Amino acid sequence: MSDRSNLAATLDGAPLSDEEARDLWTRFSRYMDEHRGDMAGFARENGYVSVTPTFERGRALLVVRTTEAPPAKPAPRAAADRPAPRPSGGKPTPRGGGGKPARGRRRR
Repeated sequence: MSDRSNLAATLDGAPLSDEEARDLWTRFSRYMDEHRGDMAGFARENGYVSVTPTFERGRALLVVRTTEAPPAKPAPRAAADRPAPRPSGGKPTPRGGGGKPARGRRRR
């Protein structure tokens, strides 16, 4: 068996020691047995904002927050959502086009 526990926990992003994580998991499991699915109730009862079980790097991870999570960074916009680049020179073009007039089809 490996040195590390299969149970881990973080508190506001900081990892807890194996002993603290085991204790938190024990309390969490006991509460869940009595109040199936009530993670918000466990969080409230223990002074947390949220408690979320997940799985990471082969370990069960209990993510605990005592404050609101920082806002997620917005996803990068797709190229189609970006405004068109300005023409060289940095001067805006008049509405309706600008530049060279459109040409008709060339005849051969």
